[in-house]
Amino acid sequence: MAGLPEIELLKERLKRAMLHKRIGALQVSNARGEQVADGAGMKDEALKGREITDVRRYGHYLFLELNRQDILAMNLGGELAGDLERGPAASEGEEGQRGALEIHLNGHNRLRLQGTQLHNRLRLLDENADVDFLTKLGPDPLLVHDGLSVLRDALARRRSAVRNILLDDAFVPGIGGTWADEILFQARVRPDRTAPSLSEEERSRLLEQIPRVLERAVRCQAKPSLLPKTYLTRHHQDGHCPSCGGPLETLAVGGKNALFCPVCQQ
Repeated sequence: MAGLPEIELLKERLKRAMLHKRIGALQVSNARGEQVADGAGMKDEALKGREITDVRRYGHYLFLELNRQDILAMNLGGELAGDLERGPAASEGEEGQRGALEIHLNGHNRLRLQGTQLHNRLRLLDENADVDFLTKLGPDPLLVHDGLSVLRDALARRRSAVRNILLDDAFVPGIGGTWADEILFQARVRPDRTAPSLSEEERSRLLEQIPRVLERAVRCQAKPSLLPKTYLTRHHQDGHCPSCGGPLETLAVGGKNALFCPVCQQ
């Protein structure tokens, strides 16, 4: 799952397909495609037959309300791929690459997630559940529209590289590397610049581009070909800056590669 726009779009698809449907089964398989009993950390009967009465999102978490009581929280952050699928599930032994977690619905719909540490991805929350993990998330720029002042204060307290800050869930949850690079390109800021080195104008540009880029990505279905031609994300393949036409470069920041233009981003 790449980032907030993709998760927001998945939430909308799930809402259309899953609302008022009942969960049929929860299945987890390992990298060899073999089913793993209780691989999600909860018993199948805890979910089976329960109606999905609402679908919400905050940051990289999706929340399925069950029978208007409990909530199934799903962490879609990190190196995780997920989508809504139809048709028969893959047969045992067909995967061969990554583990998979599937939530089946009545009918042929299923939510399928692929990645690592799947047993830590789900939490069933009731009225007595510990939700402290949610209090550690920063404001969601697609939901909290007055969050720029909060982010401005948070940025003022940071000392690390701005790309690392954008990828920190305590600052903004679930942006993802692609959209962090885009935000920095639109703000004309190098990914390895530290927060204290930014001028007040650069801080303002950076903070304004966070919701602007993410909202545009959602409107464009998170598809590079539908983004404006002035967006960096459209030029991953040709490797040329959409502004100056020069070659794009990669830079290691916090152990992860960032794509940027050395001429336009200072």
